[in-house]
Amino acid sequence: MTLSLGGLVLFLLLTFGLQSFGFVRTAAAQTAAQPAIPSAKPAAAADPVAAPGTTAAAPGPTAAPPQFRLVPADTLSSDVHLLLTVPLADPASLPQVAAGIESRFGVTLAAEWPLQSISVHCFIMTVAANADLDGLIARMEADPAIRTVQKIQTYNVLEHSYSDPLLPAQGALSRINALKAHSLSKGSGVSIGVVDSGIDITHPDLAGRIVSQHDFVSGNSGNSGNTKAPEHPETGEAHGTAIAGIIAADADNALGIVGVAPEAGIIELRACWQGSAATGQCNSFSLARALNFAIINRVKVINMSLGGPFDALLEELVRAAVGHGLLVVAARGEGTDVAFPASVPGVVSAGAAGHAPAIPAPAVDILSTAPGNAFRYVSGSSASAAFVSGVAALILSARPEISLSDLETALRTSLTDHDGSPLLDACKALQTALTGDMNCSTE
Repeated sequence: MTLSLGGLVLFLLLTFGLQSFGFVRTAAAQTAAQPAIPSAKPAAAADPVAAPGTTAAAPGPTAAPPQFRLVPADTLSSDVHLLLTVPLADPASLPQVAAGIESRFGVTLAAEWPLQSISVHCFIMTVAANADLDGLIARMEADPAIRTVQKIQTYNVLEHSYSDPLLPAQGALSRINALKAHSLSKGSGVSIGVVDSGIDITHPDLAGRIVSQHDFVSGNSGNSGNTKAPEHPETGEAHGTAIAGIIAADADNALGIVGVAPEAGIIELRACWQGSAATGQCNSFSLARALNFAIINRVKVINMSLGGPFDALLEELVRAAVGHGLLVVAARGEGTDVAFPASVPGVVSAGAAGHAPAIPAPAVDILSTAPGNAFRYVSGSSASAAFVSGVAALILSARPEISLSDLETALRTSLTDHDGSPLLDACKALQTALTGDMNCSTE
């Protein structure tokens, strides 16, 4: 059924009037005693990620997964928690290493987990409320048992929300020439890891696109993060649901919107949570675990529509992802300086036109999915990153063997002028990647 613009506007008005946006439940703090630390699961044993529409082979009997002390990420504070890493070479000695650090520095172990992708083990240590953190960090840096030590950093998803429902519906999809590109590729067979807040998997435009869910916020994924989704995942949240919709909302289903790559799969990597005063927050703890999962499982495209201060451990993980040939797409931010992790070499940054060196992609008044079977407009470089990730999925579906370098070149060089400003062109990106003679004219 084809709706006129007036009909769509009326539909959106009714939708906004009747639907409410998602909420986040507060995860209960984990109070179990610290278990013994067994040998870390090797990367080869990590759960594989299946493409949408396929059925994974039934696994054989295996031993119980190793258990590590985890806590809800949203209970950690940069004022009273430090993030330490130690070598993972001898897992059996980790309890003694942790006890030694507690004794020498008067701190208490709050959480710990392995990052097999870079062969380290992480400790979250609680310090006294009035402690001199800078002095404590300096003393810890001199300790031979400690590899790195840092404060817990906080990140915000990069979105500027607009409440006006009368703005044009999905004009951005036409501006990047996505519908022309769909004649050759819709992203089938490609899965994108969305490192963000929770996705509403019951939304009719997303239900068929979710490959798997993994929660790194609530603390109920009991080991290193290489597990299947918790039995009762969090309710969908606004930002993650919007980003998933821009990338891969279903097409030709007689409702809602169309994603940039409407046949791609979404791997939900919930590392952010929806707070009362912000659209979404993440921190070093949750983001490190999500990136570790993505690297181990070789998630080909990792979308990070978020930004914040520099973090040494997250930089190391992002570099490891790029080193493994994974495409990391991050929001550039709206400020003068490029936000982290978009600033990390090898990361593909995305933002509004004129915000070099980011790939220019739509960033204003983007219609997308919202929790509760609703739709809403979003703006910001978060949306730009989602468009770039979606176009990357189109290319990877049409040319699975493409190198990371050639993929990035296709994204960065395939631009079309729009009113004097360059903008990513999905059809031209496919043409560049396939070195073919496609008709990308919009006339």
